[in-house]
Amino acid sequence: MARLRQGPGGVVADRGYALVAGLAAFLAVIAVGYLIWMTVAQTGEVWSTFGVWGFVTGTEWIPASAVGTAVYGALPFIYGTLMTSAIALVLAVPTSIGIALATTVFLPRRLRGPVGGFINLLAAVPSVIFGLWGVTVLVPFLRPALDWLANTLGGFSLFGWPIFAGPVTSGSFLVSGLVLAIMIVPIITAITREVLLTVPRDQQEAAFALGATRWEMVKHAMLPWSRSGIVGASALGLGRAVGETIAIAMLLGNSPVIFGSLLGPGATLASVIALQTGEASGLQLSALTALAVVLFLMAFAINAVARILVRRGESAGRGGGGMWSLLAFRRSVPAPAPAPQAPSGPSAPGDAAEAQSGEARDWTPRREPLPITGPDAVARKRRVRSGIAEGLIWFSLAVGIIPLVAIMWEMLSKGLPAISASFFTTLPPLDPNSYGGGISNALVGTLILMGVATVIAAPLGVLTALFISDVSKPTGWQKRLADGIGFFVDVLLGVPSIVVGLIVYLGIVVVQEQFSALAGGIALAIIMFPIVVRSADEMLRLVPVAQKEAASALGAPKWRVTWSIVLPAAGPGILTGILLGLARASGETAPLLFTSLGNQFFSTSLTEPIASIPQLIYQNTIQVQTPASLQLAWGAALVLVAIILILNLGAALLARRTRPLEAR
Repeated sequence: MARLRQGPGGVVADRGYALVAGLAAFLAVIAVGYLIWMTVAQTGEVWSTFGVWGFVTGTEWIPASAVGTAVYGALPFIYGTLMTSAIALVLAVPTSIGIALATTVFLPRRLRGPVGGFINLLAAVPSVIFGLWGVTVLVPFLRPALDWLANTLGGFSLFGWPIFAGPVTSGSFLVSGLVLAIMIVPIITAITREVLLTVPRDQQEAAFALGATRWEMVKHAMLPWSRSGIVGASALGLGRAVGETIAIAMLLGNSPVIFGSLLGPGATLASVIALQTGEASGLQLSALTALAVVLFLMAFAINAVARILVRRGESAGRGGGGMWSLLAFRRSVPAPAPAPQAPSGPSAPGDAAEAQSGEARDWTPRREPLPITGPDAVARKRRVRSGIAEGLIWFSLAVGIIPLVAIMWEMLSKGLPAISASFFTTLPPLDPNSYGGGISNALVGTLILMGVATVIAAPLGVLTALFISDVSKPTGWQKRLADGIGFFVDVLLGVPSIVVGLIVYLGIVVVQEQFSALAGGIALAIIMFPIVVRSADEMLRLVPVAQKEAASALGAPKWRVTWSIVLPAAGPGILTGILLGLARASGETAPLLFTSLGNQFFSTSLTEPIASIPQLIYQNTIQVQTPASLQLAWGAALVLVAIILILNLGAALLARRTRPLEAR
C-alpha cells in the first residue's frame, strides 16, 4: 500500500519537532562547551609563567612563599593520584573477579542474584559516607596494624623509597587506597559479571566433558574468553578512582609529597582542587584550574581505553582464546591407563599395528571424565589447586560483603539515635558540641538541588537522545552532527565531578560573584545529563522499527509517531535513566563545595547559597568533628542513603517494564 501523503500541517509539525530537538541538543552542547572553554581559558596565566612541561613536572606547591614568588608544580598531585589508584586497583581487581565468579558459577542459582544485588548496594553509597566511615571507623581500627607495620618494616626501603616508614598519621596512602578499592569493587564486579555471562554454554560444557573441575573450567573456558572485558572493567574502575575527591580529601590529607611512606599523608589532583579552590585567586586559581585540566585528560584517556577494551571484549572474535586454552588443557591431562581386557577373538589389522607402535586412539568417547581415570597423584594435585582457588573466590566474596555490612551497621547504630521527628524539622545546632538539632535546611536544600538538576537535565537529555536516534538522518551532515554530539556526551560521562564543579564555579559563580542554589543545580545537571542521554538513546533504539513504519505508512507525521508510538514504548526505560542519573547526582559533594557553598540557616532561594545533606556531612566530619557533630553526620548519612536507595529501587521497578520491549 502506498504511503499516504502528509498535509501541510503535518510537514510544519515535523519540521518544528526536528527544530526543537536539534536546538535542545545544540544548546546543551554549546552551553557546556562554553563553560569548559572558560575553564581552559583560566589556565593561560600558569602556562605562561611555568610552561606546560615545567608545571606538569614541577615538584613544589607553595601558594604563599615567604621569600620570592609562589611556586606551583603538579607532579606531587599526579603521583598521589596514581599511587592511591594503583593501590585501589591491586586490591579491587582480584576481589571483583572473585565476586563475579562466585555470583555466576559457584553460588547456588537462587543466591546469585540476591548476593550480586547486595554487593551492588556499595555503588549506592556516596563517597562522602565512605570518607566518614574511613575517618571515624577504619582509621582507628587499622591504627594498631599500621603501627606494627611501621615498627616491623619501617627500616625497609626500595631504591631509597621508605615504603612503610613511620610515623603513622591519620591520613595515609594505604588507607586511602583501601577505601578507594571498596568504592570501585561494585563497578568492576558488575561489568566483569556481565562479561562472564556471555561465555557460550557449550564452551563450558566442553571443559566439563574433558574432565575439568569447576575451577579448571573457569580458568580454561571463561577467563580467556573474558580477558579483554575484565581489563576494560578494571580500566573503568581506575577511571573512577582517579577522579574520586571527597573520600580522598578526608582520608589522605593535603601534603604534596613524592615517594613518601605509604603510611604517611599525601594529596591528589582532585583533593587539592576541592580543598584550595574556595579561597584561591589569581595565579593559584589558574594553577588549580590547570590541575583540573590534567585530571580531565587523565580520566578521559583511561575511560577511552576502557570503552575500547570492553567493546572488543563483547565482540565475537574473542572466543578463540577460550578454545585454545581448552586445547592446551586437554593436552595437559594425562591419558588414562588402559584397562586390562580379555582377548575376544581376532583383532583387526589396524588394531595390531597401533598396538605395535604403542599408540592409542585418544579421541575415542569415554563415559568417565578423564581426570578421574588418570593417575591418582596428578588428580590429587589438581583437586588441591582447584580447592585453593575456590577458597580464594569465597574469600573474595566475604571481603566484598564485609565492608558493606560494616558501613550499614555503622550508619544504623550511630545514625538511628540521632533521628527523630524533630530531626527533619529543626536546624543544625550552632554549637558543634551540642547534641540534638536536625537537618531540615539540608534536606530541603537537597530536594531543591535535585529538582533544579532534573528540570534542566531531563528534558534536554531526552530531546538530545531523540535528535541522535530519531530525528537525524542516517547519512549527511545531520548524521555527522549526531555523531559529534554523541561523542561529546561520552566525554561528559568520564568527567570527574570535581572538574564539573570547577567548570561551573569559573563559568557562573565567579562571573555572578555569588554562590547560589542555581549554580549547584546546574553542576548536578551536567553530571546527570549524559546519563539521561545515553539511557534514553538505548531505550529509543529498542522500539521495534515495524511499529514506527506501520504508523508512517498510515500517514502519521513523524512527530505523531514519536509521541504516540516511540515515547510510550520507551517511556519506562527513559524514566529509569532519569532516576539513575538523579541518584548519581544526589550523592555528589565535590561540585557543591564551591557552587552552592552551603548555608547554616534555612533558605529556599535559587540565587543564594543553600544547604545540602552531602555538604552537611562533609562539614561536620572535616571542619568540626566533635562527638555531637559526628552523630548528626551519621543521621544525615542514613537519610541520604535512604533517598538514593529509594531512587534506585524505583529505577529497578521501572526497568522491569522494559523487559518485554527488549524481548521483541
